[in-house]
Amino acid sequence: MNNFSNYNSDVFSCTFEEKTAVICLKQESYKIANEVTHVHDLLDCLNTLEIDQNIKGVLIQNKASYERDAELQDFIQSIQKESGYVRKEMGVTRYGNSIKRITLALNDFSKPIVFSINGKVTIDSFGYFLACDYRIAAEDMSIEFPGLKIGVTPTGAVPFFLKRQLGTTKAMELLMSGHNIAAAEAKDLCLISEVVADDELKQACMSKLHEFYKIPGQTLNFTKQLVRPKTFELEEYFEVSTRLMWNSIINDK
Repeated sequence: MNNFSNYNSDVFSCTFEEKTAVICLKQESYKIANEVTHVHDLLDCLNTLEIDQNIKGVLIQNKASYERDAELQDFIQSIQKESGYVRKEMGVTRYGNSIKRITLALNDFSKPIVFSINGKVTIDSFGYFLACDYRIAAEDMSIEFPGLKIGVTPTGAVPFFLKRQLGTTKAMELLMSGHNIAAAEAKDLCLISEVVADDELKQACMSKLHEFYKIPGQTLNFTKQLVRPKTFELEEYFEVSTRLMWNSIINDK
């Protein structure tokens, strides 16, 4: 098992600040999930933090900053250009399974996870954030829907969590409109928990984690189990999600 106390790669970094592990995600979901090695490293990191008795919680920072429309379109086209049905299916399945595994790992994590969000983020990546316990955004945060512009069904866990949190009608409205969601609106929708100034973001996250640390770990874990989705629910959802993603990428292309 790797030592992640001072880990750094092109995809994510991890450092320990006393009893808190700070993970910085440097890539969007489709760039992480499309490489098996990246997924294994991130899952290995989460598993290591899960069993490390010196770590009481995790702060995950979103630092990805790319031109979403162009990069997502390149990713989709790379699958479409694969020769043969089987290779195309493998590309979609690999991506869908990777997104599922990361989301399940975050959803099932027994220790508190606070997500720090700033800048622009795609709806697919936001699915990771919704699987965590508490989300704090900077004032400049904006959720984007680049896939809808090029005819691709939203991937990741966002539709699943939106329906649970907002109900079918509101979830459908947001997903089908495709308009960017600013930080203030995201807070009103309970997609994020707090909005703070950018220079206050990390301190606000650390303060929230230390509030969680006052609750006995086992009690906190049991409380999370009462409200978090069950593993089988997410697995069934991702089975449907991957199939619909396949249909939107491959059919009539």
